[in-house]
Amino acid sequence: MRYLAADVGGTFTDLVLVDVDPATGAGRVHLDKVTSQATGSALGIADGIGRITRAAGLAPADIELFVHGFTVGTNAFLTRSGAKVVLVVTKGFRDLLVIANQSRPELYSLTGSKPAPVVPRSRTVEAAERVDAFGQIVTPLTDAETLRVAEAVAALGPQSVAVCLTFAHLAPAHERMIEAALRKVLPDVPIYLSSRVNPQIEEYPRANTTAIAAYVGPVIDRYVQAVEGRLVQIGVGAPLRLMRSDGGAATARAARENPAHMLLSGPAGGVIAGAALARDLEIANLVTFDMGGTSADFSVILAGAPTMVSSRDLDGQPLRLPTLDIETISAGGGSIARIDVGGALRVGPASAGAVPGPACYGQGGRDATVTDAAVVLGILDPQMFLGGDMTLDADLARQAVERSVAQPLGLSPEEAAYGVVAIANANMIQAIRTLSVERGHDIRGFALLAFGGAGPFCAVYMARELGMAEVIVPRHPGVFAASGLLMTDLRHTAQAAWQAVIAKVEARDIGDRLSALQGELEIELDRDGVAPADRYFRFSADMRCVGQFHQLTVALPTPNGVRWWDAAKLTADFHAVHEKAYGHADARVPVEFVNLRAEGFGRVPKPPAMPEGEAASGSPIASGRRHLYVDRTSGWTEAAVYRRDDLRRGHRLAGPCIVVQRDSTVLVLPDQTGFVDRGGVIRIRATQT
Repeated sequence: MRYLAADVGGTFTDLVLVDVDPATGAGRVHLDKVTSQATGSALGIADGIGRITRAAGLAPADIELFVHGFTVGTNAFLTRSGAKVVLVVTKGFRDLLVIANQSRPELYSLTGSKPAPVVPRSRTVEAAERVDAFGQIVTPLTDAETLRVAEAVAALGPQSVAVCLTFAHLAPAHERMIEAALRKVLPDVPIYLSSRVNPQIEEYPRANTTAIAAYVGPVIDRYVQAVEGRLVQIGVGAPLRLMRSDGGAATARAARENPAHMLLSGPAGGVIAGAALARDLEIANLVTFDMGGTSADFSVILAGAPTMVSSRDLDGQPLRLPTLDIETISAGGGSIARIDVGGALRVGPASAGAVPGPACYGQGGRDATVTDAAVVLGILDPQMFLGGDMTLDADLARQAVERSVAQPLGLSPEEAAYGVVAIANANMIQAIRTLSVERGHDIRGFALLAFGGAGPFCAVYMARELGMAEVIVPRHPGVFAASGLLMTDLRHTAQAAWQAVIAKVEARDIGDRLSALQGELEIELDRDGVAPADRYFRFSADMRCVGQFHQLTVALPTPNGVRWWDAAKLTADFHAVHEKAYGHADARVPVEFVNLRAEGFGRVPKPPAMPEGEAASGSPIASGRRHLYVDRTSGWTEAAVYRRDDLRRGHRLAGPCIVVQRDSTVLVLPDQTGFVDRGGVIRIRATQT
């Protein structure tokens, strides 16, 4: 079977092709990186598929499964280039998105402003209806009012429509009436109901999540259609699977129906691959660090499993859907270095991207970037970038660093270049602290899993600063996130609001509710063509102490058998989670449900693990030596250079040294030692004295 994954980033598109012989089970892995073309374009994917299949001696038609991760939805939201949305709300709630909540970016600022909503007040339509907090109709929605609302929406010429009525998560009938009327006057316009997108209490987060789904929906739909069209043109007939924000995969149909699940599609693959590698190496806790050309993504793996959140802020606005707990900052190889008005060195958030790219690309870029700094420091070999497919101009890199940083600060070019890397690392160290230390984890016992094109040379500085146990670099770091796309299953989620004190809940009542959620998921998996034998389910609940506002998500047992329900045990489980999250718990306080959640999975064929090569011992033979500027204290030093393809399990790497490969560059500092573990993984630790 032939598996293909493509992960589109801001600068490069990464591809992984696994060709498995069905008779022997033996497989070959082919890797490639191509430049990402215009934002939102599928051209780069088509070019990459043609190139990687030719290198493998295959045709695009030979591909049997294609999994794709992308950032189109994220970029549309962050750059405010989404669809023209009209929002329908209950009468009196027209300012819902404008008022938002009491969260303020600058608490004590007298002139602070909130992020602009994706739907302005001028495109918000009110409907005369009302449902109370118990799901009872107070003001019925009449047919005449429904028609008036539909005509008012149509008059605004929307590209998509979001509908969020008060307490629709308890009684969705009015939302469905408006949807039916809109279908008649706007048959080709996508409509998103809050009772489907996020059926959960709290009006503003539910409305904002639904509005974001409508805002990015048409953008994602156009992109998916473009991908499907290009795949047909080049002869790929394989099923298309798209990475979701929660680490699952979706069919194109499912992605269109709830596009908000695709907002963080891009970084999810690396987290899934990181969790799989952690289990393989028997590492309980690690931080994943994916640094590409435009951004850096971080996530925490605990006990070998990715961490999840049920909601998150995206550019200051709530997105209330399950996602992998990923922290993203603007720090990549293309991050631009500059001197601010106060004379301080800043790196990012602006990026040179793929075009014009860093100055060393020779495509007209003049700003100094992290990549240019790495060339000046001797970390990157201009002749071996992308395996020699792309030659970097060291003179242009040095000129950019001198012009942008060294001359304004009165530093030598190498001191300035080291400062650029150090500032970029400081920004990323703070992101790791946000995910770990500030959430109660002792980072000193964690490993740092570094991947992406730039991650493996920045990670060694960061791990040393944080006192982390080790740095782990996978065999193919530059395309590691793409490989994670091939490790996931189809996934659907369902939830239902239900407020009930746990001690009073009967097994039949909660069992019926969970079975109803499973029934919804069975329908979705039927539509995806998943056989019953390939389905599995997980259940959880949002719970809180009675009288508490914030809730915690706790796993539930599968509702089967006669003794599956144990209220006392579930209460104890909640208090244990509460203790870990907040540092205290009171077992005497009664606990209640807020929401029930269910996840349905459809197993997808996955490529087998590649066989281990022969083991070795001692140090490998260096392919050369290079001048390397380590830091301002050590200055220039001689570093051995190794080719990654020459390394075998058991080899040891004494720092300082550099490991070069097509998709990335690995750095080992003078006070560090690396060794090659199974799967070709390099593990870098502080040298023991």
